[in-house]
Amino acid sequence: MGTAISVCRNVLDAAFMDEEELSSALAQQYGPQLLLRVDAAPIRDGPGVHGNPFRLTDEVILEGVETVGVYAQFMARFSMARRFRSGSKPPFTWPTTERACTPHVFMRARVEGTSRYVLLDFCASLSEQTLAQVMLSLQDSKEMIQYAANFNQYLSEAAAADGGGDVPQVKICAPVGCRVLDSKIPQLTNSDAYVVIMDYPATDVTKFMLDGTEEYHELAQTFFHYVLWQSGGRALPFDLQGIETGQGDLVLADPCLLRESDDVSDQCREEAFAVLHRTCGQLCKGFDPHRRSGKVRRVCGVPSCSLQTALR
Repeated sequence: MGTAISVCRNVLDAAFMDEEELSSALAQQYGPQLLLRVDAAPIRDGPGVHGNPFRLTDEVILEGVETVGVYAQFMARFSMARRFRSGSKPPFTWPTTERACTPHVFMRARVEGTSRYVLLDFCASLSEQTLAQVMLSLQDSKEMIQYAANFNQYLSEAAAADGGGDVPQVKICAPVGCRVLDSKIPQLTNSDAYVVIMDYPATDVTKFMLDGTEEYHELAQTFFHYVLWQSGGRALPFDLQGIETGQGDLVLADPCLLRESDDVSDQCREEAFAVLHRTCGQLCKGFDPHRRSGKVRRVCGVPSCSLQTALR
């Protein structure tokens, strides 16, 4: 819990929120704390989706809003961005997009009258809790879900060619954007603000890829490489975090995507690729056998290869 409070304090301080006041307010609240209405739910069920039970116009009452120790992992990229802006040396050219740098806070809450918990994601600054910010989060997850679906198909085809058998899958938690209709915690959010909720199936979080210091995980590393390869070097997953299930699947939440179209430089993506993906495993060589370096525009040596066409 101490780590989460420390990271939460850093994020909240950066956004001029008072963490102690917020903690006190949460401790004094009982019963319903937030009334939300789902105003943005663009993601449907599919092969790359870890589903969300809420649909457009649903009203959701949340209670028991709380900080969970390991959820500090979800906030790490914002704390790191703050340190690097203050002069610390980053491991590669650090991205400056809103998704990479605008501080968010992640908490857990229970749906009233049920045993279901959701992951609550909101901008740390009250003034940033806008629909536009929510849509940035939803767009990253939506695109990553399509990459995950194609990656899962690739794994299944590769397994079938090798004699069949079950293969692990990558799933992205489907977020929905919610308008706050009523809040009993004004230190956290107010009426007419926007937040994100998703069904995250654990109280554990593993940081698979962020700054290159993480323990090597082959499936996460392969998926990271696959996204860059299939996008032709124009998109790079920047923050992969979540859990590995007992079946070997990865369930990822709040992935960040660095796109050429968002003015993320080639240098940033090339350096990040080189630092985060130092070694290709056998799975990587199956779809990108011609990799010679981390140059993002040369990820696939066969631009019109049949596998890429099949997975579109």
